[in-house]
Amino acid sequence: MTLIVLLILAAVSLSAVFNDKGIFNRAESAGMKYNEAKAREVLETVLLADGQYEKNINPEYNQDDFLDKLIKNEIPGTEIKGDVAIISGWAFELDRTIPKIGRGLGRADNLVFPTVTATVDLATDKKNATINITAKEEKNGISKIEIWLLGEKIKEFPYDPKKDEATEAYIATQNGKYTIKAYGDLMASTTVEVTGIMPGIEFEPNGNTNWEKEHSTKIKVSETEEKIKSMKYVWTNSVTEPTNSAFTETCQDGDTITKDGATGQYYLWILIETENGVTAKRRSEAFNFDNEGPTITNFTATKYSATGITLSTTAQDTKSGIVKFEFYVDGTLKSEYTQTMAATTLSVTKTVNITGLTTGNHTCMVKVYDAKNNSNTKTVSGTTKLYAWTKWNCVQKDNWKKVTRQYCKHEASSSWKFRTICECFRTRFFRLLYIK
Repeated sequence: MTLIVLLILAAVSLSAVFNDKGIFNRAESAGMKYNEAKAREVLETVLLADGQYEKNINPEYNQDDFLDKLIKNEIPGTEIKGDVAIISGWAFELDRTIPKIGRGLGRADNLVFPTVTATVDLATDKKNATINITAKEEKNGISKIEIWLLGEKIKEFPYDPKKDEATEAYIATQNGKYTIKAYGDLMASTTVEVTGIMPGIEFEPNGNTNWEKEHSTKIKVSETEEKIKSMKYVWTNSVTEPTNSAFTETCQDGDTITKDGATGQYYLWILIETENGVTAKRRSEAFNFDNEGPTITNFTATKYSATGITLSTTAQDTKSGIVKFEFYVDGTLKSEYTQTMAATTLSVTKTVNITGLTTGNHTCMVKVYDAKNNSNTKTVSGTTKLYAWTKWNCVQKDNWKKVTRQYCKHEASSSWKFRTICECFRTRFFRLLYIK
């Protein structure tokens, strides 16, 4: 009996030792908590002492790469996933902005992290690069993607609702190491390096749609890690990239470049050469130049009277537009007939009757102006209506004292015309006044 009681007591004691709330389990749990606390203490010391110190005194400090390296150097064997530091299998969130410890996340092998990948494609013109991003988290979903450069968040893509898989294409305009952060319940990150982007050129202004006789633009260089060795420029009227040999004029950052004397749309091209011998070309938007007068499509001079001529002209200017017509006779401006108007790019016809001229032939000219005071001229010969004597051959038919009826034929005509001539005096040939 005593033996049975002892055995029962032993069984009860062993059960108390080995069950979920037994001594061994409690001891194991206490040990785990101790290890977790110890890991937390070590991380906290590094963050509060070394991390905050470096942040305040080291100009190279940033809350991403620099902080990660600092933690790994001070606590060997540490693994960092996104904003989670894993020390001896224990996971802790990092508040990078201070820096300090955030949440304790428990054992790292129980956590579900997003996956994030990124690739870089450099543009053929070397102006930028595309960072192609893919983030996945099937359990909790992706809530946002962030892009960081030199410790600063430069872009965020939020998702509401969350996505099991999110893809983005970000255009990078400068070289450097970019950190891509994908957030689910936890955060994961990856780093890609962009290289090969050539320095950019800013044009101020970048093109001008107003038609002007000259344009100027200031160039400003946005340098990357590629340092500029030299710059040259050329103006062309095409968006086709010029050959390197076409660039003959040198320039520097901050120069103002001016062009005049051209007509049409022109582009300013800059050829950049770096210290590494790499070249790239940058182009402005179009500048509109107008240094040519309007096109005169028609100009005529017709008889108006014995002392007048009718001048008619048609002209068009498709750039700054026609604003004025001037009319000249024998080199003298007939200012009272000048025609003005608001600038128009439509075809315009003007007709004037210029009087007060001497009877006969005259040299007539029209001068047409556009809104930029460019002009064009056209000249024609003109004649007033003339009164002249001509010779007629006459055949006498009836003969009276005062009036003679005759049939007359002009020398240039083959037909006879009836005329009544007063006081003929019976002559066979005489001169008759007629109007051309």
